[in-house]
Amino acid sequence: MDRKTLKNLEPSRIINGSRAGIISTKLFLNVFLHALRSSRNPFKVISELNTFSKKRTKIQGYSKINRYLKHEGKYHFADQIPGFPSGTFRRFFEAELTRVRGNPEQRILMNTLIFSITSRCPLNCTHCFESENIASKEHLQLDDLLVIMEKLKVLNLTHIQFGGGEPLSRFDDLLRLISNAKSDMDCWLLTSGYGLTLEKARKLKKAGLTGASISLDHWDENKHNLFRNNTKSFQWVQEAVKNCHQAGIIVNLALCATKEFTTADNILKYYELAKEWKVGFIKILEARKVGRFKGKDVTISQGQIEMLRNFYLETYTDKKFSTYPIVMFPGFDQRQVGCLGAGNRYMYIDSKGELHACPFCQGSVGNVLKIPLTTAVERLRSNACQVFPVSTF
Repeated sequence: MDRKTLKNLEPSRIINGSRAGIISTKLFLNVFLHALRSSRNPFKVISELNTFSKKRTKIQGYSKINRYLKHEGKYHFADQIPGFPSGTFRRFFEAELTRVRGNPEQRILMNTLIFSITSRCPLNCTHCFESENIASKEHLQLDDLLVIMEKLKVLNLTHIQFGGGEPLSRFDDLLRLISNAKSDMDCWLLTSGYGLTLEKARKLKKAGLTGASISLDHWDENKHNLFRNNTKSFQWVQEAVKNCHQAGIIVNLALCATKEFTTADNILKYYELAKEWKVGFIKILEARKVGRFKGKDVTISQGQIEMLRNFYLETYTDKKFSTYPIVMFPGFDQRQVGCLGAGNRYMYIDSKGELHACPFCQGSVGNVLKIPLTTAVERLRSNACQVFPVSTF
């Protein structure tokens, strides 16, 4: 499969310009009417939505949503926010509105869980954050995973990411977990693309998978393969992207931004490749001192951070990027308002069932099979993020 084949596919579409403005108007009216049902005071609702809008602008860095990914009748503007219109999006908005109205401590409000469902992986990636748990046998059995999924119902989750290890190494169990969760939340896959055939992609879609976040760490095939310690890794990514498009699965390309990669030239070439492959999102994740990077000098410089920040904002303000994939850069959010993880809006359960602030800020506060999940979350909020202060937003 070559690049030309990918380019000719017609997967999800980017909506921009006046059409995006119409979608934004419909979205506002929808959330206004929904909020009005619980308040009955239109002036109060307008004030609440204004506060909500200011918070979103502070977090995301732009005041107007000028681009959506249209996928199967729904409109997505962030990879971890459910598509609009849907019941899952409505639950997401209800949780955010509860925050605006105050006293969020009275109930656990959560958006996303990153859940490592396997300790197995066929690769040997340079930066693996789960490296200390990688093993030939599973730490958790399927019954354990199902118990954890049942416990998750208290969290009001709207989005779950199944990772590993390589979650496709546990394919049948993955299908079971997605089927178990699909009526309550959007399900995403975190994968290297290894073994993601068209047959598997179609089975994942049928089970209820919304999207796949596929790791691509360089636009250059050889350099990506070197980073992944496998000569076929780039090819697997290409195949996975193509197969997800054909199966109707949203595609996000996830980049580990290292010191060596992070230049203006590299990030633009990566973005061009993502557009050529017609993916919906790219997510830029800074290299962190965790897993195989623990104790190493991998933190990107302040100048590189500033370059990524400017690139992220430019993709929303410069019309030349209006048809490109939507860019997610969590480092921007964290520096604006603090960490949104650590039991605030998201958290991470590893392949042993241990709860952490996120995959890149590890420090277990307890095993969710052994203690009540609400207790574990409260511990997580108390211990907080090791890099940024936990957001009060």
